Amino acid sequence: MQGVKHALRTLSIATAVVTCLVVGTLPGYGQDEPSTAKIPTVYRDAYQITVNGKADADGTFSMVFKPHGGDGTEFTVNVVKGMGAKPIARDVAKEMTLAAGSAYKVKHDGNKVVVKRANKKQAAFAIEMTNQKITGVSIMIGKK
Repeated sequence: MQGVKHALRTLSIATAVVTCLVVGTLPGYGQDEPSTAKIPTVYRDAYQITVNGKADADGTFSMVFKPHGGDGTEFTVNVVKGMGAKPIARDVAKEMTLAAGSAYKVKHDGNKVVVKRANKKQAAFAIEMTNQKITGVSIMIGKK
């Protein structure tokens, strides 16, 4: 009888060890923190920013202008309740002009802002949204 109890105890310990090893190798188990996907930075010769909608409340959003191989410059645009797409785009163009500097051209037309290299010697660049705390307004950053 003692031999049977000892065999059962050994078998249950071995089963527990194997279960821990198997569960530890399954995806999602045994990880301390979930990994986050890194969105790649896309560098282009020109970008178009399109603003649509009307602000439901006061808010802000931030963007970063980053030339390839250079440091990014982040700027924030403040939006007040009721502000429409055209004045928001105008403020984006003003801030983008300061962030981009003279090596890049910034043009504002209605609810659109176009940013491009001033000449072919300038590096391609990226524009990314870094923070958005605004409702009722959509901001699309796309290729020109």
